[in-house]
Amino acid sequence: HLAVLYPTPGSSWRKFAFVLPVTAMNLMQFVYLLRMWGDLPAFILNMFFFSAIFNALMRTWLVIIKRGQFEEFLDQLSTLFHSILDSTDEWGRGILRRAEQEARNLAILNLSASFLDIVGALVSPLFREERAHPFGVALPGVSMTSSPIYEVIYLAQLPTPLLLSMMYMPFVSLFAGLAIFGKAMLQLLVHRLAQIGGAEQPEEERLQRLASCVAYHTQVMRYVWQLNTLVANIVAVEAIIFGSIICSLLFCLNIITSPTQVISIVMYILTMLYVLFTYYNRANEICIENNRVAEAVYNVPWYEAGTRFRKTLLIFLMQTQHPLEIRVGNVYPMTLAMFQSLLNASYSYFTML
Repeated sequence: HLAVLYPTPGSSWRKFAFVLPVTAMNLMQFVYLLRMWGDLPAFILNMFFFSAIFNALMRTWLVIIKRGQFEEFLDQLSTLFHSILDSTDEWGRGILRRAEQEARNLAILNLSASFLDIVGALVSPLFREERAHPFGVALPGVSMTSSPIYEVIYLAQLPTPLLLSMMYMPFVSLFAGLAIFGKAMLQLLVHRLAQIGGAEQPEEERLQRLASCVAYHTQVMRYVWQLNTLVANIVAVEAIIFGSIICSLLFCLNIITSPTQVISIVMYILTMLYVLFTYYNRANEICIENNRVAEAVYNVPWYEAGTRFRKTLLIFLMQTQHPLEIRVGNVYPMTLAMFQSLLNASYSYFTML
C-alpha cells in the first residue's frame, strides 16, 4: 500500500511521502544533538531516538533501493509456498499453516508493541517540568521551545506512533517471517526423509523419493542464501547500533534522577533486546533445523538399499554437513550464542564507562 514494494505508476509517490518527512525529522534530530552536547543524560536519550529512527530509515531505504531483489525473492517464496499448499501432503500443509499463523501473530505483536512504545515516548514530555518535544528536533537560528513553534512541532509529531511503527517493525516481522518459512521447509524435508525406506518400498521409489529430497534441499539452500544476501549487511550495521545503544542507555541509568526517564530508558532497553532476540532466535532456528536434516539423512535405512541409492545418500549427507545459516555481515553466524556475545560486549563497554 505504501509502495515501498510493488509500486505502480500511480502509487510510486507514496513511498516518498512516507519516507521523506521522517528523513527530515531525523536531520533535525541530528542538529538537536549538536546543541545538547553538554547535557549528557539528554544527549544519550536523544541519541537513542536519533539512532532508532535512523535505523528504521536505513531499513526502509534498503528495501526501496533493493526493491527488485526483494520482489524477486518474494516471488520465489510465493512459488515455494504454493508448492506446499497445493500438494497432497496434509502433514506439510499443517506445518505451513502453523508457520503462517506464527508469522502473522508475531507481526501483530511487533506492530502493537512498537505503537505503544512510541505512544509512551510521545506522552512522557507532558510529565516534565520544562518544555521538551517527544523527539528532540532543532533548526539553526530557531527557538523550538517558544510559542507557537513548540505547539506546532508537537502537533506535527503526533502521527509518529503510526508512522514509525509502520517503518520500524515491519522489517523485523519480514525477517522473522522469512526465517519461519525457511524453518518450515526444513521441517518438511525431515518429514519426507523419514518416509524413505522400509522393506515394502521398491528400490526405484526409494531413489525417486531421495532425488526429490535432494532437489528440495537445494531449493532451501538457495532460499537461505538469497535471504542472507539481502539482510547480511543491514543486520551487521544494526548489531553495532543496537550494541552501542544498549551500552549507552545502561550508562544513562546511572546518571539520571527522573523516575519518568528511568522508566522510559528501561522500556527502550527492553525494546532493543526484543528486536535483537527476534532476529537471532529466528535465524538460530534455521541452524537447528538444518542439523535435524543431517540427522534425518543419517537415519535413512541405507543398508536395505542398492549401491546407487547408497552413493546418492552419501553425497547428500555430505551436502547437509555444510552450515545453513544467516551471517552478520557474512562473517558471524546469527545464533543465540552470537546474541549472547553481543550482549556480553555491550555490558563490558558499559562497565568500562
